[in-house]
Order: sequence, then structure tokens, then C-alpha cells
Amino acid sequence: MAFRKVTALEEVWDGEMRGFIVDSRKVLIIKLDGEVYACEDRCAHLGVALSEGILEGCVLTCSAHHYQYDARTGRGVNPKSVRLRTYPVAIEDGEILVDIEGSPA
Repeated sequence: MAFRKVTALEEVWDGEMRGFIVDSRKVLIIKLDGEVYACEDRCAHLGVALSEGILEGCVLTCSAHHYQYDARTGRGVNPKSVRLRTYPVAIEDGEILVDIEGSPA
């Protein structure tokens, strides 16, 4: 696995999501209940940046056509047939690291 530094853990608050560029890829970092999740910052429907959407609890809603995803797993909530590409996450020395080349988390 080739983990890349994204940001300091303290820079993403609990219940928050933020978009980052990691090796030319748009990555969305989400922190829920102290756990950090990462997925492609791109709606599976039309590719709109999910970082411009809304995070309510663990449901991530796209700003364009209101597709919804479970922020922890990337699975579609509405519709259930869609899924986000997720990335493995590691926390080391207070830094969030993401493996954008690895197998989906």
C-alpha cells in the first residue's frame, strides 16, 4: 500500500467533510464519531463534487441531484444501486493518510 499524507487529523472536525487533491485525484475526507473515512470526491451519478453536498449524520447527499450515500461505506442509500469508490485510511503521528491506489476499503 502506498499511503499519502492528506492533512492533519485536527484539521477535520467530527461530523465534517472536506475535499482534498491527492496525487491529482479528488478525495473526500469524512470524520464521524472519531473515525475517518475517505472516498472519491465525485458523485457516482454525474461526477459532481460531493464536498459541495450535505453531510447529515452518516448520510452524504449530492448537491446536484440529491443522490445519497452512507459516508462510512460509500454504499448508495438512494438509490441503493450506486456506490462510491472508497479508499483505505491510516492515522499516523496525527496525520490522515489515504491509499488512493489500494483496494477499496
